[in-house]
Order: sequence, then structure tokens, then C-alpha cells
Amino acid sequence: MQSRAAIRYAKAIFEIAIEENAIENVFTDMNIIDSLSNDSLDFRNLLTNSQIKYQDKKNAILSLIKGYSGLTVKLIDLLINNKRVYIVNDIAKSFIQLYNRHNDIKEAVVITATPINKDLEEKILSKINVADIKSINLKNIVDPSILGGFIIRFDGKEYNASVKQNLNNLKTELTN
Repeated sequence: MQSRAAIRYAKAIFEIAIEENAIENVFTDMNIIDSLSNDSLDFRNLLTNSQIKYQDKKNAILSLIKGYSGLTVKLIDLLINNKRVYIVNDIAKSFIQLYNRHNDIKEAVVITATPINKDLEEKILSKINVADIKSINLKNIVDPSILGGFIIRFDGKEYNASVKQNLNNLKTELTN
């Protein structure tokens, strides 16, 4: 859950990005920040470590974003001035949600035991019953605890075809 401050920052940068016709550039930057935060414990530690100087944090963040937008730099500077650089990932998540809502893009989540490849991603998208596949952003979450198979969450519904769920169903049947 994003903080109110993160949502306010995201709305402000979103509106400015639209005004300055830089929405796609800032969206790319926010996706990179979100991915880094999701995939890298080191990145999350960088954001929250009080021993690292703010300027070093800024340089590290910008070095990880190739071809970053000037608005992203201004946002990071503002967060540094307000001593809130640690919420940059929440801002990125909120910004992505605003972008998706603005462009009528829905998010589907597929949970698998191992990462999926492009072919499997396309097959999953073709199984989701919508008119325009381009309007769906598929997010893959890797959770080895499901053992195998997959779980799809889309449009408030969940389809669970995981090995773990099948084993639990079998266990329930056998105990009844």
C-alpha cells in the first residue's frame, strides 16, 4: 500500500509529465525504478540506508536509469530536499497505476514457480478473454512455494492451477 505522500508526489509528477509531453519518458523511468525495487534487495537497502549521503543515492539511482527524464531528476531532487527519497518506489508504483488508468490498461498478474518466457506470456494473454490484448499489462511474480503450474489474477478474479492448490484439493478429498 502506497503512502498518501507517495500518491501525491505521483499525481503531481504525472500531471507535469502530461503538460510537458514527457509522459512516456517518465513512465519508462518509473518502470525501471519499480523493477529495481522489486528485484534488488541492494536497491531497496540503498533507498533506506541513512548512512549513504543523499547525493550518492541520487547518483546511484540515475546511473541505473539509462536516458532518464529531466522530470525524474527533478523528482529525485525534490525527494532529497524533503528527505523522502526512500518512498521513490511507492511513487513509481502509484505513477504506473495512474498511467495505466489514463491509458485504459488493465493489469493481469500471473504467479509461477519459475519466470515465464515471451511465448508463454503470449499464450496466457490469449487465454484472458478481452477484446484488445494490448490493453493488458502482464506482470509475472515468481513464487517457488506454488511448486508448479500457475495462478492468474485479472479483473478481480483468480484462476488457481498451481500444483500446491491441486495437492491441497486432493488432501481435502482424501480426508473427507
